[in-house]
Amino acid sequence: MKRFMIFLSLAVVTALSMPAWASTEVSGSINSIDPNAREIVLDNGKTYTLQPGVDMAKLAPWDKVTINTETKGNQNIVDKVTKTG
Repeated sequence: MKRFMIFLSLAVVTALSMPAWASTEVSGSINSIDPNAREIVLDNGKTYTLQPGVDMAKLAPWDKVTINTETKGNQNIVDKVTKTG
């Protein structure tokens, strides 16, 4: 019983220490771009903040894109943008 409780405690600590966010892919068209804030708004109405390593130079409104995003708190953080059309 003692070993089970130790195992259970370790499992709970491990689960709680894992990030509360997960990476997902989102596809859509760019509605607007704010280069100063490094933000894009997709046609789903959500605002996404691009990390410094993401190149914004070739992005334009109405481009169709797939983004790799993570939700951290109430912010959608993008680490990859791929044009799809």
